[in-house]
Amino acid sequence: MLNLEYLLPIICFWHTISTEISKYKPAAIANNIVCFVHCVSYILHYNYNYNMDYTIHMSIGYYTYDLLYIFACIYKKNTKDNIVRRVPYMIHHLVGVYLLHDMIIGENTAPILYAYNLLETSNIMIYISYHLHKEYANHPRVIMLSEFIQLVWYVYYRIICFSSFAYNNQSRFYDFCFTSQCMIVALYSMGVSWSYKLVKRNLMNLEMLKKRNGD
Repeated sequence: MLNLEYLLPIICFWHTISTEISKYKPAAIANNIVCFVHCVSYILHYNYNYNMDYTIHMSIGYYTYDLLYIFACIYKKNTKDNIVRRVPYMIHHLVGVYLLHDMIIGENTAPILYAYNLLETSNIMIYISYHLHKEYANHPRVIMLSEFIQLVWYVYYRIICFSSFAYNNQSRFYDFCFTSQCMIVALYSMGVSWSYKLVKRNLMNLEMLKKRNGD
């Protein structure tokens, strides 16, 4: 069962980390660092068999905090482009909270916890590439290399490993309610869509390198 005694302090915890980092970095970079900290925290908790009930609450608290952050960003800059850009993240977080809540109330959640670990692992290079892009914009080749590593890393974990996991757990998928099934498919579809964007970005980087070498 979802424990608000866990959840509310965890939301405050993520907010406090973001506030402290924001003293030294712009808000967007601070939020990216918070995302990275959450990602690594879940992976470490999962792989070292820490209290997974608390770990799930930690992730729900993070997603709730980040949703509040997104709403605040929309409020500060209430433009169509800003809203459209942030809607996928809002959907992703809402789906994440729903599925994480399912883990708390469900039984035999080990396969789903493993799948969630794959998803979080796939995100590591996203945060690193974003940080390099923001902090080291004057090093384009480093950024291009990080985006290539991000593509390989993300596709391996989010598409190859997750597809293999889904194929080997087909029967488990049909045990979920229809809403959960739709949300799992939505998460996978988002992964495919983001992989496509990463491919396009790397192709653009390759064209830029060719032009520079030609010059």
